[in-house]
Parts: sequence; structure tokens; C-alpha cells
Amino acid sequence: MSDQIPTKSIVEGAFLAAITAVIFIISIYIPLLGTVVSFLCPLPIIILCLRHSLKFAIISTFISGILVSSLAGPWQGIMVLLGFGILGLTLGFVIKKDLSLTDIIMVGSLASLISKGLILLIGFWFLDINPVLFDVEEIDRVITQSLNFYSSMGLSPEQFSSMKESLTQTINIIRIAFPGMIILASIFDTIINYWVARLVLKRFGYKLSTFTSFSKWRASKSFFWSYFLGVILIFLGAKYNLPLLSKIGVNIQLFFSVVFLIYGLSLTGFILERFKIINFLKWVIYILVCFQPLLSQIATWAAMLDIWIDFRKLITAKEE
Repeated sequence: MSDQIPTKSIVEGAFLAAITAVIFIISIYIPLLGTVVSFLCPLPIIILCLRHSLKFAIISTFISGILVSSLAGPWQGIMVLLGFGILGLTLGFVIKKDLSLTDIIMVGSLASLISKGLILLIGFWFLDINPVLFDVEEIDRVITQSLNFYSSMGLSPEQFSSMKESLTQTINIIRIAFPGMIILASIFDTIINYWVARLVLKRFGYKLSTFTSFSKWRASKSFFWSYFLGVILIFLGAKYNLPLLSKIGVNIQLFFSVVFLIYGLSLTGFILERFKIINFLKWVIYILVCFQPLLSQIATWAAMLDIWIDFRKLITAKEE
């Protein structure tokens, strides 16, 4: 009798499983809102882990998958189980174990990476779904369709040729750097889900570790040397005709370029705070830096230099 699950827990588990299914359905069928809502999908699973056992949360997650499968199809049910279930269960478990914030993000990122890998494998081998990034014929088809669209707009032959070369290079870079992009996506996915969970769970009386103020983030020297390693691998791969070495170098360089851009935005935020810029304008400047190539490159370089110079210390000393 002691192993029986209380009726209240069963009802709560069923309710949260249904909520997970509803949130996922919304994320599928409502384009813009769905992207935002998708970050709430692991939340009910995290709550179940915190309030009940991991075993109970796993059962409820499977129920969510079954509900989504019956409403939207088996592939969507698999997405719930693998895409959100693994991450939600992992975050709930490590939060309940009261691990440090760094450990939570690292373990959660690994879980998110594993879930994305499983989804790709299932798509490749069982469902015969080939993402555009890995299908050469599909890439050529997409490029042709894009060029036909631009051609209908009256582009000159020179502009058409330049556009074709640019599209081909961009897609080839994405294909090569796909592993690095998946790793970055896993880390961002974990951070955003944890941030959302912390905000929501705070209202339920749970106190989760908070992030250091964004304007105080600084890159470590190990990040610089890792970036430099990527540059060396690209050089060696090109010199000795080792494509695999070049691909590894490109992925390392891409990964740490994005990391340094984030730290560059942090430094930008610190400077904007000194000028007492309002939050709305801060976000406008952040978006401008991210999408303007010259500004993003300056922010990346500034973050690299900040490792050795410490601009915050200089600015603070100058003010004093």
C-alpha cells in the first residue's frame, strides 16, 4: 500500500501532461507565438520532477507524447518525448539535486544535444527524412528555386551570378558548420528553458540559482586559445589538404565566434549602463550589433581584447 501513488498526484500528473501536449500543439500551429510558447514545453515536466519522483515524471511525459501523437501524428509525439521530454526531465532532476548553475547548464546542454542527435538519427534512418543540410540534390534544388525567384525580379546577369555564388557559399558553410550550430543551439535551448523555468517557478515558491548580471560577463583566456586552435586547424587542413581537419577548425571557430559575440554584447551592455541608456534602446542596439556584420565583428574583437585589457576596469578607473 505504501507504493501506491496518491490520487492528488495522479490528477496533477495527468493535468500537467495535458498542459505539455496543449503547449506543444500551440507551438506547431501558431507560427510566431508558437516559437515563444515552445520554450514552455519542458516546464510542466520540470514541475513534475520537482514535486514528485523522476519515475512519475517519465510516465507523465510518455502520456504527453501519446496525446500529441493522437492529435498531430506520431512524429510530433516523438518530438515531445525526445525534443522536450529529455531536456525537461534532465533539468528537473538536476535542479532537484541542487546542483550549481554551471553544472545545470552543462548537463542540460548535453541532454539537449543528445535529444537533437536522436531526432536526427530517427529522421535519417527510420522516417527517411533528409534535412536540406545533408542532401546535395536538395541543396541544388533550393538554390535553383531561390535564383529563379530573384531572376523574376529582373536581376542583371552579373547580379544573378554574384547571388548564386553567395547562396552556394553560404549553404556550404552551413553544411560544414552544422555540428557547431547544433551544439550552440543545445546550449541556448538549455539556458532559455532554465531562465523561463526560473521565472515561472519563482511564483510557486521555488528558488532557483540566478545568472550573473549580463553586463558583468567576461570571456576566459581558455576561450581565446580554443578559438585560436580553430584557426590553426583550418590553416593546417588547407595546407596539407585535410578536409576533415578544416571542418573541425571551422566548427570550433564558429562556436567561439558566437561565444565572443555574446561577451561583446555584455561589454556593450556595460558601456550602455554607464550612459544610463533605457532598456528599450539597449535591446535595439543589441539587435543592431547582432545583425550588422561590421558591428558584430567589432563586438567580437572587443570581447577578445577584453580578456587581456579589462575594459570595465579601465572605464571604472577613469570615472573615479
